[in-house]
Order: sequence, then C-alpha cells, then structure tokens
Amino acid sequence: MSNNNLKAEVMKIGIIGITSLTLNLAGRAAQAGYEVTINNPRGGSLIKEVVKKMGSQARIGTIEQAADSEIVILFIPKEDLESVIKSLPDMSGKIIVHTSGLIFDPHLLLPGITNAMTYKITASLLPKAHIVKLFNPIDIGTKKLTSWKESKENIFFITDHAECKNQIRIFLTKIHYHPFDLTTRFQLQDKRSSLNGFYNPLSLKPFKNNYN
Repeated sequence: MSNNNLKAEVMKIGIIGITSLTLNLAGRAAQAGYEVTINNPRGGSLIKEVVKKMGSQARIGTIEQAADSEIVILFIPKEDLESVIKSLPDMSGKIIVHTSGLIFDPHLLLPGITNAMTYKITASLLPKAHIVKLFNPIDIGTKKLTSWKESKENIFFITDHAECKNQIRIFLTKIHYHPFDLTTRFQLQDKRSSLNGFYNPLSLKPFKNNYN
C-alpha cells in the first residue's frame, strides 16, 4: 500500500472548545496518529504554544475545519452553545462527543449526566448527529499523576447508537484510555430513580475502576 493511501486513511478528529480534557484528548489523539484540528471559539492565540507541542498531527483551524472530521469533540459554555452550534455546517451522521468538566466524585457521575443541561441542548440542536456524552471522573485524593503513556485512565460514555459505540470505544482505547459504556446503567438509573431513589451504578459488578 502506498504512503498516499495510508495518509488518506488517517481519521480526522475535531476539537471545538478548550478545557484540560479536550486538550488532553487532542494531545493523545495526535500522538496516536490521528489528524487533529483544534478550534477555540474564543480565539486560538491562547492555545498556540500548547498545540505546537502536540506535534505535526495537530493544528489550530477554523470551526468549519474542526467540524469536517469523523469525530467532533465539543466543550462549549452554555452561554455560547446555541450560537456556536448554529454556526456549524451540516452535522448529520457525525459523531459528536459532548464533554463535561472534571467530576471529582465518581459517585456523582450519573446524577451529573442526568442534569447535564448543555448535553440536552446539544442533542436538541443536532438531532441528526450521533451524540456521545463523555465523562472523566478524577479522584484527586488518591490518584497519582502519571504520563498517559504510563497508565491508562478510566473514562465513561453513553450513546444510543450501536455503530457509534464501537467507534468511540476503539478511538478511546487507541488513545490509551479504558472506556466504559454506561448507557445501560444510565437507562437503569432512569427506571430505578422513580422507585427507589438514586443508586450508585459504579457499584454494579463487574465494573473495573480505580476510583472506588
């Protein structure tokens, strides 16, 4: 196979909106060989040096360039959400990964999903896209900071689209995460909450995680 064909097969990852999590995902994706385009709706000058350190696979681009990717990762403040999403090109059939800020208590993971207003707004504004909710709980009391190459971190997602689940799981695994699909547990949470109140879905076994 020629180098040109290999290059054509590289998956594109778009990042729209900047947090420690989206920059971490961008850096991991670039090092794993993905073609990463990063857009900060509030301006790219603040992240120029950070992106440069990610290597040749990462670049700052327009919002249209970031949106022209197989997987688009979003972090947009609620006050900017509607205007930014309305400025996007047609996102029908795209995988849109909606990220949240860090959750420092893993037991609040499912309530966080249930009450995530920006996630609900994103899904309503992009009805023809495949929306994934991504959470990255961090235990600051016990977790030792290490290079992403030295230790895989757990990361959690929900989505109702079967093919989307497979692609997100593969992507997160390739960038050195342990991905956990919480879709079924989230659905159970909805059913049980009306009967018994909140339960901790992370206590269901088998469930391998480093935060309990």
